[in-house]
Parts: sequence; C-alpha cells; structure tokens
Amino acid sequence: MLKGFAVTAALVFLLLLSSGAVATYQFQSFGLGQTNYVGMSGNGVAGNINTTVAAVDQLATGPGHTVGYQSTVGSLTQAAGAVGMGGLLEVYQVGDALGGQLQVPGADVQSQDLGADLAQNITQLGGDGSALGLQTFVGFQMQLSFNPWGGGANVQGIGVSLYDAVGSTGNGAIAVGGSADLSAGQN
Repeated sequence: MLKGFAVTAALVFLLLLSSGAVATYQFQSFGLGQTNYVGMSGNGVAGNINTTVAAVDQLATGPGHTVGYQSTVGSLTQAAGAVGMGGLLEVYQVGDALGGQLQVPGADVQSQDLGADLAQNITQLGGDGSALGLQTFVGFQMQLSFNPWGGGANVQGIGVSLYDAVGSTGNGAIAVGGSADLSAGQN
C-alpha cells in the first residue's frame, strides 16, 4: 500500500528539485500496530480492550500566496473476551494501520494513502464456554490547497470491522479465524 506512495513521493520530490522550482513540501505518516491476546484454561472469565489513536496535522504557505493544510487521523481498537468452564479458550488478534500524505502547495500535488490489515484466531478446546474477538479501524485524511485563484481538496476515509466467535457446550474442538485488508489512495 505505502510502497507506491513512497515511490510517488520520491519521484515528485526529485522532479521538483531538478526543475529549480521553489516549493514547500508537506509529508506526514503514521503507523498503528497492536496485538491482543486472551487465554483461559479451566473456569473463569477473561477480557482485554486495546485502543491506539493517531492524529497528525500540517499547515504551510508556499510560493504565490498558496496555503496547504493536511490532516490524518486513525483509531485502531481490539476487544477480546472468553468465559467458560473447563477446557481452553483463546483469542489472538493482530492489527496494523498505516497512513501517509504528501502535498506540495503551489504545484497542485496531493497524494494520500490509508489502509488497515486485521487478523484474528479464536479457539476452544473442550469444556463449556465461548470466546469472541472484535477489531475495528476507522481513519480519515484531508488535504486542502488554496491560492488567490481557487483551491483543491483530497478527502478520504475508511472503516473496517472484523468479528469472530466460538461457543460450545461439548468437549470438542472449534477454531475460527478471520482477516480483513482494506486500503484507499488518491492523487
């Protein structure tokens, strides 16, 4: 996802440097990554909730009375829980989210990428009980560029959720897993 963004950013930067143009550059990125695990053997209840938030803003003025503003925000939340009697219950979650923006006020260059990759596995081995996992990422990006003759905007957002659960009153084995990979980008 961000490989193409990095290549685009590098090429734009090199072209503008080689042209001798005077310009203001804005680049920002964030990365969220977290792991959440709940495990229970025997009788009881277990639960975890993790939340990570990122917010980055930049404002710049460029040649020709141009103004550029860009903002990116994202929130990654994981929740896991298990309740049971006997047996083994496990919830294992991994979530990553990335965002990047490049803007050159006065040169009409705007590029942004945003994405999330979520995965989880839920397992029950014997006993009575249930376990569940829920992951959610919500992200939003905005780029605004204004000059005396007009303006431009790039706005995008994504939201993705992943839910898996197991439950049994028997002594069998149950395993489920899920994953979600979502990304958006614009130039």
